[in-house]
Amino acid sequence: MDNDILNKVWNENKSSHTIPEPSSIIAKANQQRRKQNIGLIVMGITVLILITYATLYLPNSFNSFSLGLTLMVTSMLLRIIIEMYSKLKKASKLASMDAKTYKLYLKRYYKWRMKINYILTPVCFAVYCYGLYLLFPYFKNEFSNGFYIYLIVSAVISLIVVGAIIINQIIKETRFLKLLQH
Repeated sequence: MDNDILNKVWNENKSSHTIPEPSSIIAKANQQRRKQNIGLIVMGITVLILITYATLYLPNSFNSFSLGLTLMVTSMLLRIIIEMYSKLKKASKLASMDAKTYKLYLKRYYKWRMKINYILTPVCFAVYCYGLYLLFPYFKNEFSNGFYIYLIVSAVISLIVVGAIIINQIIKETRFLKLLQH
């Protein structure tokens, strides 16, 4: 089914530039789906770890430690929900549209993704970072100085890596949207 739809799109949109084979586009789509699944799994594991940690060590009264964990979990859950909705929304439309309609849908979909990427993702990332920041005074009191420094360094490195992955994904989606618009 995928090949028939993609072949139809290519035949309807012939131009002077070379058009990749449908099989290569399908391979890229499958690769993107795998990466999206890996991202969802990583975020899900992170949420589970945070909830487990909160269950074991959450103080009886609400304080900045509780607020920090709540902010971190909430921002991650929001991202998971958005990514799952986005993934299901895109996949459900493929089977019900002809090639031209699906291409128009993809344009709208990736424009919507740009709003998510440029507005909601930075807000979620900032909320997560702020929640983590709220935890550090408690970590300093509970752990040795060496382990506390390790936590800070590993958190900074992890946030930089995650930020780079997010930026890379935004760049890829932006390029794909530009490709769709040509």
